[in-house]
Amino acid sequence: MMNILGQRLLLNEWRLFYPQIDLKAAKRVPAMIERDDQWFCQRCGSLSVEKLPADFYYCPYCIDLGRISSQEFLYYFLPNKQNSREVTLEWSGKLSPAQAEISKKLVVDQQPAKRFLLWAVTGAGKTELLFALIKNTLENGERIAVASPRVDVCNEIYLRFCQAFPKEAINLFHGQARKDQGDSFSVCTIHQLFRYFAYFDVIIIDEVDAFPYAGDPFLSQAVKRALAVDGRLVYLSATPSKEIKQVVEHCYHLPARYHRRRLPVPRLLFSWNLERQLKVNKLPKKILDRLFSLLEETNLLLFCPNIFLIEQLGNYLKTLMSEVSLTTVFSQDQERLVKVENMRNGKYQLLLTTTILERGVTFENISVVVLQASHRIFTKAALVQIAGRVDRKGETSCGEVVFVTSEMTYSIKQAIKEIKQNNQRALAEGLIDAL
Repeated sequence: MMNILGQRLLLNEWRLFYPQIDLKAAKRVPAMIERDDQWFCQRCGSLSVEKLPADFYYCPYCIDLGRISSQEFLYYFLPNKQNSREVTLEWSGKLSPAQAEISKKLVVDQQPAKRFLLWAVTGAGKTELLFALIKNTLENGERIAVASPRVDVCNEIYLRFCQAFPKEAINLFHGQARKDQGDSFSVCTIHQLFRYFAYFDVIIIDEVDAFPYAGDPFLSQAVKRALAVDGRLVYLSATPSKEIKQVVEHCYHLPARYHRRRLPVPRLLFSWNLERQLKVNKLPKKILDRLFSLLEETNLLLFCPNIFLIEQLGNYLKTLMSEVSLTTVFSQDQERLVKVENMRNGKYQLLLTTTILERGVTFENISVVVLQASHRIFTKAALVQIAGRVDRKGETSCGEVVFVTSEMTYSIKQAIKEIKQNNQRALAEGLIDAL
């Protein structure tokens, strides 16, 4: 028999799935409350004026979670009291002095109703920096959620948390998976937080600057409603916005990776007839030469601005590089997760991708080429994240970052500037050995 874990806002259908639970155990609130000429949704916090022919209102904003109306109720269950306990952390790695200092501060500085920002460059080991905070939170009998806008990120950090905390029952919730294990520790996409109400003592938002969370008040409301009254928020980002920096009380900046090597600075490869060549599904010779050169030393991620270009170039490159194992991947690809894992395991040398892999994935011995880097989809933050795929782990690396473009844009210029500034700050603080 299954129990309902968590203080979730559920529709009446919960009784079908949990018939063994007494209705009296559930608390209920009106699904929607009238406010002037609008109706306030108690699940997502939106205001609606959408009316059905039957003369009642519904919320169109969170309809993907199941339609709720002004005639319905939402049910929740008071969370079980958690006792303090011992939590086992099994991790054989060792934090650098800079990492250890931030990890300690994250624990010591925890106070009710506080917001924190861990601003660490790509590949700085943000996940490992969280281990002490997670352990302390669980040992205090508190509940914690690690949420990310992206499914790929959730899958990767879930596996790492399972390895680090093998005795913990860790949930994984997103549109493609549902592992309901316990009620203290959850990894989920941000949309899944709508299913909780004043529940988590600590919510960690990974990749806070990423789509779709960045700039979306709807998802911000999900985080707010899932957080306990005295809960704490921890934001993680390699490229935080000015707005995020302004709303936090504590900011910890780590401008270097643990291996003490500088961040790879992108090199520019200008191709003035790039767009014209791409229209006929070809690449200029000097770009092809660079791809072949990089593949002699490393595997390669080739970022493209759209799916159509990926498919066309994939077929084109297969004819030119018959000896190179390559494939394509994008958000709607049903085999996306398998292909990414195969790339990690060395089954592919070249992977053509959209920005779906700009963050949250780690490959060894990899170079990166951004094709048509001047395209509007490649924002400053996206370019910094993409550059951060190179030299994340391993004893040595000869990987390169190449921005292929027909023009210099503000985003390209600012991305290179930010990477150089992080390197300079890291050198000044003694966190890297040389530029």
